[in-house]
Amino acid sequence: MIHDRHHAGKLLAEKLVPLVKSKDYVVLAVPRGGIIVGDEIARRLGLSLDIIIAKKITPPDYQEYGVGAVTYDGVIYCSQEWQRYIDEPGFAQEIAKKKSEVERQIQAYRGDTIYDFSKNKVILVDDGVATGSTICAILQWLSQRNVKETILAVPVIPYISCEILKRFGVQIVALEMPVEFSAVAQFYRKFEQVPEQIVMNILQKYKSKQT
Repeated sequence: MIHDRHHAGKLLAEKLVPLVKSKDYVVLAVPRGGIIVGDEIARRLGLSLDIIIAKKITPPDYQEYGVGAVTYDGVIYCSQEWQRYIDEPGFAQEIAKKKSEVERQIQAYRGDTIYDFSKNKVILVDDGVATGSTICAILQWLSQRNVKETILAVPVIPYISCEILKRFGVQIVALEMPVEFSAVAQFYRKFEQVPEQIVMNILQKYKSKQT
């Protein structure tokens, strides 16, 4: 059982030490919960920290049922269910809405949507994976930027999602990889909501180091 996100980050950092042989990695965290895990990893490995976001795409009449995900610049991951809904009324609007939301959030957190990984390898971090659709979209986005190497570091990922993500050629470092899975929260003692201000404070700390 993982105590909280700080604990998860410390444990993942220990597992990453043998894999991270240089300082040319950047920790790319998925807010909000992932940034706490990512901050622990970045501090313990002496790396920089940034954020990336993708939003789950859901059919208009099934708001809890994700069939894919989209990034701020329109990179879309489509699950096997995507074709069932692509011609549904309002589906195109759902994609445009989520794309706009992602761009707005990234602008609020970072001030721009300019990324440059020409000199970096990436450690992609979240506080847990369920279906993996948003992570799949981010991995597609990273692959289009010719990132030299990507490690996915997550406290919890279901075995079936892990098998899906391996198709992207990513190395996966996890603390828990259950076959039986209902929710990420079941593997944490504490899994409270992370306030926006916490995310902003952590990011500001790394921006201050760069200036």
